[in-house]
Amino acid sequence: MEKYGDLRFIIGSFFFLSGIVLLVLAFTVASQKTYGYELNLYSGLGITLFGAFMIWLHRRDKG
Repeated sequence: MEKYGDLRFIIGSFFFLSGIVLLVLAFTVASQKTYGYELNLYSGLGITLFGAFMIWLHRRDKG
């Protein structure tokens, strides 16, 4: 089961960092208020939450 726990952490870390990048991108173009801003904001939030959930699953099984 340790193999799958490590995989959850790797996948979670990738999605979490990708979501953070999208959120930063959304806030750096916040003054433009274009469609890309909203797309980056909402997808960044969703991807960040999914990554945090995967990391939480990894931490829950470790403890």
